[in-house]
Amino acid sequence: MTIPQTTWLVIMVLVFGVCGWLCVFRTNMLVTWGRKNYEKSKFIQAYPFSNVVLKPWYPTYIRCAGIFIWLWAIAITYAVVFLHFR
Repeated sequence: MTIPQTTWLVIMVLVFGVCGWLCVFRTNMLVTWGRKNYEKSKFIQAYPFSNVVLKPWYPTYIRCAGIFIWLWAIAITYAVVFLHFR
């Protein structure tokens, strides 16, 4: 594996890790941001299923998405390190 490929992999795993961390530990910030943007923009409200942001289970959804993102980061790391995926 070359240096640019390794750099790209490290950056991708770090981005996944930070996004997952935000979803799991900063859920209230993300929910507040999503609800504020939903109320401000009629363009966002036009999308199907855009009212998910207003549902009471939305924080749980965000936390589960964060865990799923972490699993993707682990799977990518596993594939590269142990399976020599190139």
